[in-house]
Amino acid sequence: MRAIWAIASCMIKQLIRRKDFYVLLIFLLVLLGLLSSQTFFALEEVSRYIRDFGYFMVVFFSLIIAVTFAAKQIPEEIDNRTIYPLLAKPIDRATVILGKYCGSVLVSVFSFMVFYAAYLVFYLTSGTGGSFVLATQGFLMGVLFLFLVSALVIFFSNFLTTSANITLSLLIYMLISGFSESLRELVLYSKGLMAAVTSTLYYMIPHFDFYDMRVRITHAWDPLPFWVMGTITLYTLIYSSMLLYFAGLLFRRRKL
Repeated sequence: MRAIWAIASCMIKQLIRRKDFYVLLIFLLVLLGLLSSQTFFALEEVSRYIRDFGYFMVVFFSLIIAVTFAAKQIPEEIDNRTIYPLLAKPIDRATVILGKYCGSVLVSVFSFMVFYAAYLVFYLTSGTGGSFVLATQGFLMGVLFLFLVSALVIFFSNFLTTSANITLSLLIYMLISGFSESLRELVLYSKGLMAAVTSTLYYMIPHFDFYDMRVRITHAWDPLPFWVMGTITLYTLIYSSMLLYFAGLLFRRRKL
């Protein structure tokens, strides 16, 4: 456990030293400041759409940090040859994977907490008020989303370069988030062999759409039932654990 924390804490220090986090935070504050004025758009009920866009930007900025930090961990350790003294401590390869994952989660969740705190001030003071329960669920969903994203990127980092990993991870996020309804309809209306293939693919892909709270927050719908939150949490833990397990297997067999 101490070894995992040592690896993860180094990634927190990287976040503090890098400018990415501060640039995104300043950009978010400026953006929320502009959007907080309804007269900026001269539209009625515009606060709903501002909530939608603001929440999306918070999640997307956190996604960028999660992907860029996690994608470079294993490749850079190998390219810089710092992986050898790390493994000589001694630390087994599974611990390295787990440490890199925990570090990626800590970095992305910390960034999300700061971004979300800025958004929360706007959300709770916007024209139509806000729901504390919905805001809490939106935060929890964002954290679970980052757990899954970090596991996926760490898994990809075993056989992809940093740039390819970032590109593929963001592409998967955009495709699943943007076409989740189309994918669901394809599964429902497919028949025969095509139905078996599409169903298998549908249940294998990471469902980032499960964590999207934008519409619910925007239109102030009822909070998600407890069993739904529990099911999504269990899904995240199982899927992330499987990705980390296979990432450990790949890294263990990799020649260094």
